[in-house]
Amino acid sequence: MKELIELIKNRRTIRKYKSEQIGEEELNLILEAGIHAPSAGGGQSTKIVALQNRELSEQLGKINAGVMKRREGVHVSDEQPSIIDDPSIRSGFYGAPTVCVIFGRTAGSYSIADSFCSAENMILEASSIGVSSAIIGRAEMTFDNDFGRNLMKEWDIPEDYTARCFVILGYLDGPYPSVKPRKENRIRIIR
Repeated sequence: MKELIELIKNRRTIRKYKSEQIGEEELNLILEAGIHAPSAGGGQSTKIVALQNRELSEQLGKINAGVMKRREGVHVSDEQPSIIDDPSIRSGFYGAPTVCVIFGRTAGSYSIADSFCSAENMILEASSIGVSSAIIGRAEMTFDNDFGRNLMKEWDIPEDYTARCFVILGYLDGPYPSVKPRKENRIRIIR
């Protein structure tokens, strides 16, 4: 299983994308990884909507960026700047050609955890097949408006579901980012 730890260690969050759309086969593999994620009690309650409609993704990306609360003194990356680093970035989806929305039950005790497990599976599969990705938060706030609620109805997402996170997908535009050094004192083993 050495390959898995190497995949995990070498995967990077990407925020600079080419305009080229990912292929159908790649998207299907990534979505399949998402629905095979662990879920509390084996509930398999997450739902994933994959958007390859640039206009719609851009609208949602602008809403997503607009709900971002800037934090002073926080810096994410020079190589792959975040909207925290660069206020001129207007979309929380960074121009990625595919945006996946992961929904979970609103009242589900483990809904957020289940959704992020799906997202993690998706970005690892993406990395394994050469597709760049990032997990984006602020999904609840992005859909907490008439526009978002109407989309959920159009997509047949039940009313008792909430958008939990996004996975953006595409091909890297530019050099592959370097690894950030790991902070110390994050692991404790008690025997």
